[in-house]
Amino acid sequence: MASSSGHLAQWQHNRELIPLIPRRYTDWIVTVSFYTALHAVDYLLSKDGVSTIVDHRSRNSVLLTTNKYNFICKRYLQLFDLSQTVRYLAEPAAWVPFNKIESDVFGRYLYPIEESVRRLSGNTEAPQAPITIDPA
Repeated sequence: MASSSGHLAQWQHNRELIPLIPRRYTDWIVTVSFYTALHAVDYLLSKDGVSTIVDHRSRNSVLLTTNKYNFICKRYLQLFDLSQTVRYLAEPAAWVPFNKIESDVFGRYLYPIEESVRRLSGNTEAPQAPITIDPA
């Protein structure tokens, strides 16, 4: 597992990419949102000394079996499933139309995960500004 500072940098890096993705690519907005959440979670796990994360399965297992991560786990696994759905099934905009990105992806999953990671890690400097995507 990378260092916590590496995950923090990747968390910010992925977050900065989201507003640059054209709105017609909702599948990629969801996918990058998922990987943003993944690095936020890995940042927390690294800060907590969890060194066994080598893939999605091992990460999911830690989240599922550690009470401290219950709040994150539910939202993270739902975002994980959504990201797979929009990547592998045709017509991603049918699954998540652009006008639902803010409420159904950021508001329901990404922002609560990030807020919980900030709270649990004690890092108030972690990314937190709202993500704004040009609606045009």
